[in-house]
Amino acid sequence: MQQLSPEAMLKEWAGGRTRPVYCLAGEERCLKDETVRRLLAGFKTDAFNFSEYDGDTADVNDLVGGAMTPSFLGGARLILLKNAEKLKKDQAERLAEYLKSPSDSATLLILLDRPEKKSAVPEIIIKSLPDSAALVDFAPMQEADAAVYAKKILEKEGLGASHEALDLLANISGCDAMTIKNEAAKLAAWRSGDKRPLGPEDIMESAGFSRTVNPFAFSNAIQAKDGPRAAEIAEHMLAEGEEPVGIIIQIAYMTEKILKVKRVSGGAQGDGGAYALGMNPAYYRRLLDASRAFTPEKLLKNLNRCLEMEAMLKSSSGRDPALLLKQLIYEVTR
Repeated sequence: MQQLSPEAMLKEWAGGRTRPVYCLAGEERCLKDETVRRLLAGFKTDAFNFSEYDGDTADVNDLVGGAMTPSFLGGARLILLKNAEKLKKDQAERLAEYLKSPSDSATLLILLDRPEKKSAVPEIIIKSLPDSAALVDFAPMQEADAAVYAKKILEKEGLGASHEALDLLANISGCDAMTIKNEAAKLAAWRSGDKRPLGPEDIMESAGFSRTVNPFAFSNAIQAKDGPRAAEIAEHMLAEGEEPVGIIIQIAYMTEKILKVKRVSGGAQGDGGAYALGMNPAYYRRLLDASRAFTPEKLLKNLNRCLEMEAMLKSSSGRDPALLLKQLIYEVTR
């Protein structure tokens, strides 16, 4: 098989060349769906020569039978198999038999997401792809790729942005294409008619953050167990009108996410836990790195202290909220 980028695959189809099998594999579902829509729009077929299956319910014998059947009235036959990772093992093995010698009269598009742990189905499918097939990679975007994608999406909305703004948008979105598209739509509505280039402060304001405090600075300081830095940022947040209880909730939210990542990962590398938690893999890996500085016992203790401090602030204790917050920050980062 040959490995192709999504752009190379689209170029291949636009030039009138197709292969018997394409496997679109990876976890960036939004980009994968966009590519499939463009492929289907450009593929010259009709309702009689198009079949769609879902791995959860597909009968692979029916799929293979359709692929081996001559096309109706000489049209091009296209078969789409979605969620191939959900095939039962025996169905995947039947598909693997077909893939060893696929029909030249049909094009089979296989959409394959990351498998659940211990699933052998994706490996069965990928290992069975013939030399004539193409494996198209839709791995999660890294920050540099996400910034380039953000630039393209913003330009479609008629907006320009500085490099710093694009990097921040990529970071805020967790490098997730769908989130970038949603944020770009919000920015376009917010800046309607205003053609000035977007800066980092515009991205933060649109996303609901303070214009003067980096939205990740506080959580990054907590993750790094940097008490003085976290206390300094919290003081600035209070001065801008942030409620002490809201800051405590931020600490608890971050602590809970780190604890979930630590429990799911068991300290192991790999992105399996990201899909179990529904997180973007790049963001999951950042939290996994941060989790190594904490024991599960410490994280649970931190969560309990957040609850205690929240209850204390909501009561009429008369204690100084800023001092209570600083005390909590130093406790959780100790």
